[in-house]
Amino acid sequence: MVHPGYRKRTIFLLVALLLVRFWFGQTFELSGHEAYLWLQGHGTNLSMAYWERGPVVPGLIRIGTAFFGDTELGVRWLAAVICCTSGFILFYLARHWFSARCAFWTVVLFIVIPMYAWRLSFMTEATVSIGLMAVTLLAFSMAVERDKIGWWLLGGAACGLALLVALPNIWWMAGLLLYFVIAPSRRQRLREPQLWITMIFINLFLLPIIWWWRGPQVADVARTRILNAWPLSHSFSLHQGFSFFWKEIFYLSPLFFILLVVLLWRLGRQLWEDPRYGLLVCLAFPGLIWENFSAFFQEGRPDLIPAFFLPLILLVGCYTARVTPIGRSTRWMYGIIFALALLQSLAGLNPFYITSKADGSGYQIHRTQSGETTFYADKRQISWRNLADGIQSLQRDAGVGATLIITDTPETASALSFYLPRNPFVYVASKPDVITHFDFWPHYDESASPNDSALFINRSTDPRREADPPPADIIKNFTTVTKMDDPSLPDFNRSWDIWNCQKFIASGQSTGTPQANPMPEPEALPK
Repeated sequence: MVHPGYRKRTIFLLVALLLVRFWFGQTFELSGHEAYLWLQGHGTNLSMAYWERGPVVPGLIRIGTAFFGDTELGVRWLAAVICCTSGFILFYLARHWFSARCAFWTVVLFIVIPMYAWRLSFMTEATVSIGLMAVTLLAFSMAVERDKIGWWLLGGAACGLALLVALPNIWWMAGLLLYFVIAPSRRQRLREPQLWITMIFINLFLLPIIWWWRGPQVADVARTRILNAWPLSHSFSLHQGFSFFWKEIFYLSPLFFILLVVLLWRLGRQLWEDPRYGLLVCLAFPGLIWENFSAFFQEGRPDLIPAFFLPLILLVGCYTARVTPIGRSTRWMYGIIFALALLQSLAGLNPFYITSKADGSGYQIHRTQSGETTFYADKRQISWRNLADGIQSLQRDAGVGATLIITDTPETASALSFYLPRNPFVYVASKPDVITHFDFWPHYDESASPNDSALFINRSTDPRREADPPPADIIKNFTTVTKMDDPSLPDFNRSWDIWNCQKFIASGQSTGTPQANPMPEPEALPK
């Protein structure tokens, strides 16, 4: 059946979406993770990012900032391109398998699902993995159908680059092998050379990581990295596992998740026997099963889940478009699911709804300007620009004159490096058994001169109680460590603690002691 006009509608929809995302990407600050990836891709730091996060995302951010500078748009504009390119790939593949009508509604579904609307607003591993999965779907489907080496190598290149985004994407390879193993009619193709040439080609992309990992620059931390990255090496936690699962359902939209489960049940054996559905399910299931299982050991990677779900989005979109002409009630049901998913996506695109609280409790205490203590879900993005303005205010008005800035987390250090471009490199207080790319660069005590001063910045867990002291190595490296009053900015986030660290102590000098300003007693707090 011919459905004219759907290609034009898709082109208009995706081009409009590209322009909207170009505008939207510069309306809110970078997330801490984006800033972390941005810092990896600049200067000589790119070579130090290979094992920490993989070189692909920092490299793409480096390309993006070459066009639009070190701005939010420079970091994110390629995410908008990846989003729209993925939409065109899904349209082409769905039209090739089914019809233009199925293809159009598959693209609409891809746009309105919250998981993709939210994740594709940021330039992270999730965004790049989604784009590479779209290329993998196209390449391997054409390779299976036409058996041309060019399609096999394109799919292998996409999978290989995905390994340089995140190593757990190796499950894409397992899914491809599963596709040929589960159906007796396809097992004979396991003897063909194209498949195994592709597998070898994919693994060639790991050579840069292996080369870097064996280098002298990581000799001191290789053992710790292996232990931290070893599968299922963390403690078992039912809370973490079920929390991970429920977040998946929420990001997919609950009604859509129910539709997905019902559709998979109705298709039954057709999922494995039909070559179209079989490839989609096989590419998705191994990674999804592993990530949900490893979440019970506190190792699930939520940023990789959208790429694993992308083949199922294509499956649901095509099947939904095929059955909607059945009756008015069916069309109404699917219309409600689409509408609710769209409303959820639009609500979550508010840039202040990004991540939950780090400790998993979901709530944080804040004090309003009137002094009232309020509780609310802590899904707000931290204002790094506000923190940077506060630091500049302290340096200018309080006469601190700090030559070093030290923070408690790599995300804070990276964000301040982005929003304080005229300041020297921002350092991170070292933590035992935690290794980031900051550990491969000179530590602050290697760069400081005698009598240098510093600002140490950490995130308060509860603004009502006394601030936690800085780490011991900072206390011993400076003569005095004093808690500073908050900057005199009307909108400064009061949950930051800033410490004035005076007179760096060179090796062999006497150590200092912390001199923290006393916090108000609880009964003295405004009621």
